[in-house]
Amino acid sequence: MATASGTRESQMKHLSSPQGRNALRNLSLARTLFAFDFDGTLAPIVPRPNAARAASGVQRRLAQLARSALVAVISGRSLADLRERIPGEVRHCIGNHGSEGVVEANDADAMRQICGAWVSQLRGYLADPESNAGIIIEDKGLTLSVHYRLAADRALAAQRLSALVLQLVPVPRVIGGKLVLNLLPPNARTKFDALVDLAQREGVERVLFVGDDETDELVFAQAPAHWTTVRVEPDCMSQARFYIDRQSDVSVLLDQLLKLLRRPTASATDN
Repeated sequence: MATASGTRESQMKHLSSPQGRNALRNLSLARTLFAFDFDGTLAPIVPRPNAARAASGVQRRLAQLARSALVAVISGRSLADLRERIPGEVRHCIGNHGSEGVVEANDADAMRQICGAWVSQLRGYLADPESNAGIIIEDKGLTLSVHYRLAADRALAAQRLSALVLQLVPVPRVIGGKLVLNLLPPNARTKFDALVDLAQREGVERVLFVGDDETDELVFAQAPAHWTTVRVEPDCMSQARFYIDRQSDVSVLLDQLLKLLRRPTASATDN
């Protein structure tokens, strides 16, 4: 992967590298939290958010892992939406980028009011169905997502929406993604905040986090040294420590974790 950003790329290793294999072995030697994003990680990205599903093989492996280890799935989806898509064996589901499921947001009612106001404002701005075809507003209660994957001209839609969301009152915290803008109210929690709280509550020694886009980069950028962070699909600007090539490789990763948990390797060393 040759790019102009050689420094960053040289820091992110493939998970199959010696460093990656050693990092995975270390996870089996300590009490570890295994945390996964949903869309783009456990499930492939699809044109319409409500159609996203993890493959049956991923579901089965995730359930197996959750029966023998502490597993969490953390997503920008609402908690109720996410819970329906995750095997019941998974102990922790965290929704709305961290504001639901571990420590509930203190100002949840205010966040809902803000998101409701944003929905009304956006519908007014996007009232012309012809010029705004393919734009989907996903109201998740405590946060919003504005998808433009189905827009005829994605670049133009991204440009227009990026300017538009900054006109909302109050101005949201905007986190990009794969053909989506995520809008968070002031003081909203992030995935990193939620994972830190969960790790402390469960008394874990290590954390594995696997994700694929900008909301996950908030975790990658702040992860302590004893966390193992993995990005789905390489990105020379990512601050994850390791990467896998594609979303379908998550099944392979889950198999590796299941094998390691069955037979811990005592020769692993701290990374």
